[in-house]
Amino acid sequence: MGNVSERADIIPVVSEYDKLIEEILELELKLAALAEEIDDLENHVCVELRAEYDQKVGNLEYQARAYQFEIARLKRAIELLQAAINRQEAAKYEDVQKRVEAEYKEYEEDLHKKAEDMKRDSEYAKRRAKKDQENEKKAEEERKARGDGSGKGSSVDDKKDGDSKKDSEKESEEKKDENNKDKSDSEKADESKAEGEKAESEGLGPDRANETPAQELKRLYRYIMKKLHPDANPDATEAEMELLRKAQKAYSEGDLETLREIADQLDDTEITEKYSDTPEDIIKLRELRAKLAEKVEILIIHIEEIKNSFPYNEKDFLADEEAVAKRQEELAEYNKACADKIIELQEKLLELSKVAEENQKEAEKRKRKKSS
Repeated sequence: MGNVSERADIIPVVSEYDKLIEEILELELKLAALAEEIDDLENHVCVELRAEYDQKVGNLEYQARAYQFEIARLKRAIELLQAAINRQEAAKYEDVQKRVEAEYKEYEEDLHKKAEDMKRDSEYAKRRAKKDQENEKKAEEERKARGDGSGKGSSVDDKKDGDSKKDSEKESEEKKDENNKDKSDSEKADESKAEGEKAESEGLGPDRANETPAQELKRLYRYIMKKLHPDANPDATEAEMELLRKAQKAYSEGDLETLREIADQLDDTEITEKYSDTPEDIIKLRELRAKLAEKVEILIIHIEEIKNSFPYNEKDFLADEEAVAKRQEELAEYNKACADKIIELQEKLLELSKVAEENQKEAEKRKRKKSS
């Protein structure tokens, strides 16, 4: 009996190879999830937030910048004309305008670029919203088609399969509960999250028949990133990198069909088929683990930077209708004051240009007299 008890207490030894494989798989899943989150933030969430910001206050801020630009130009033109008049020099209004345009060319180009960016973000938000609607519509059609003959409850056998699956899942959950009795709540939560991420990235998450297009989009993209991300796939070919770029574009545009096509093309070779339990491959696996762990940390920092910068840091502001309304009112008042100031400066410039024109005529007369 004593021997049996002793044998029961023996903890199986996990080889370094198995441990490395397990850690690398976990890091690959995490890397894929982080890469997907970054692409979603940069190419979708932040673009839509910028478009929303522009619609609510950005257009007013742009108008304020345009007014500031025009005021600065008018003040500079007035300054140049006044200086010429004070020196009793000939000064043409057209020449002054050309000089001012040259001095403020870079500012004007920045303003023009801002206008183009705002237009592009707005167009993207509309295009993405339309694509999401198309995906939802197609998903609804697919659900209806399954309900006509291939969906849930379409036959007695399907119901039995479903009941059997539920029983199996229940048994599995009961066993899991037994194993988790001695674990802390935080350990359980971490394990549950890790299992969920793993299942989602491998397409084994919630019932795929009930998966929304947005969920499928994320799941497929994580799977593709796990397979093609250069840090998880250091020996990637140019063709694979091109496939990755294509997937990134499809994901940002919500192109579900293209992501499905790319996912179908990927090689399902397991890491255990690429690396064996040899000293040479153990060294390679260690290097791969270190590289993945470093990249995971870099991506976590990058996500924090995105969330702490514009436009993501305006998310709470945009959701606060009172704050938005107050900012709109402030900008509207400022822009009105700027418009009034522009009228005042234009009148001043017109007066000076008339004086400059008279000086020009007098200068030409003096020149003619001198030549005669």
